[in-house]
Amino acid sequence: MSGERATEAVDEAIPVGESETVVWTGRPRVTVVVPAVVVGVVLVAAGVAGVVLGESWLPAVLIPVGVAIPAWRYLGNRRTQYVITDEALYKRTGVLSRSVSQAMLSTVQNSAFSQSLTGSVFGYGSVGFEIAGGGEFTYRRIGDPREIRALVDEASGGDTVVGSSRAGESVPGSVEQWRAVREEVRAVRRLLERRAE
Repeated sequence: MSGERATEAVDEAIPVGESETVVWTGRPRVTVVVPAVVVGVVLVAAGVAGVVLGESWLPAVLIPVGVAIPAWRYLGNRRTQYVITDEALYKRTGVLSRSVSQAMLSTVQNSAFSQSLTGSVFGYGSVGFEIAGGGEFTYRRIGDPREIRALVDEASGGDTVVGSSRAGESVPGSVEQWRAVREEVRAVRRLLERRAE
């Protein structure tokens, strides 16, 4: 699997608990910076050409802007980290400030992955997780989104109540029965979504 399986250091801002085991860490693919680099090169070239060919220094302003755009995009990419533990999903974003989001695996209800045309070509995509209570949690532009989705689906549908203090308590019914109930609920939801379209 691309993406780092518990090998990359977790950013100190991400509040991974001592009892949690990191299963996967990853970042958006660096190839997503390519469009910003192209724009930056065009701006720098236009600025240099304007200075050389013109009598004004005004086009020189394009040069630092052309350097800043890809640099900012790269920093944003490197300051974003996604972490999956055996109990929760985490996301850290931000360059000058930081934002950390968390969702317990026990609250993940549905998941989906998507790939744009460029994502299919360069091997990246996004994975969205529907969280109980109506929220959504998304890992954007990551490598192998299908495998990451499968990893979370497996962890959130395991044999115990994952991410909960009730993990060791007795739950009525067998795991197979609860999985069957879950599949029925998902089937009803898909049917309702199709009828709503």
